[in-house]
Amino acid sequence: MTTLQRGDRAPVLIGCTLDGQPYLEQPEGTLTVLVFFKESCPTSRLILPRLENLHRAYPRSGWRLLGIGQDTPQILQQLSRELRLSFPILADHNFTSSATYRLTHVPTTFLIDPQGRILHILVGFARDELETISRQIAQKFNVPFQPITQEEDPVFRPG
Repeated sequence: MTTLQRGDRAPVLIGCTLDGQPYLEQPEGTLTVLVFFKESCPTSRLILPRLENLHRAYPRSGWRLLGIGQDTPQILQQLSRELRLSFPILADHNFTSSATYRLTHVPTTFLIDPQGRILHILVGFARDELETISRQIAQKFNVPFQPITQEEDPVFRPG
């Protein structure tokens, strides 16, 4: 959960890249999907491959997907290789961004508009809500909708 709500301004992201470089950014200027996760969380491990499907489903100009992992860069590099993730991931092992986003559970996914306002918040894994995010991206870019979940996925799994 988070105490942030739809319409709130998305806070600054603070962390480091997986090669250890500091990272600071206000998420605005482009449609952004942020997912906060932890390597040891089974629900995070369920949602990440579905978000990889999202990343591959649509043209990569005009929107982006960014993962924020609550682990060390080394653990996140290993997880990224294991799950074959191609979207960028930041390390938040000191929980700085997690605190500014007021998280209580992972995974938590945010859809943020180009003006930096939160459009959608998903806590845990919810198949219909993931497909809603996919539909919003398809509509934004006027391209056919691409399903990103699988029929055997659970309808809901808490974080």
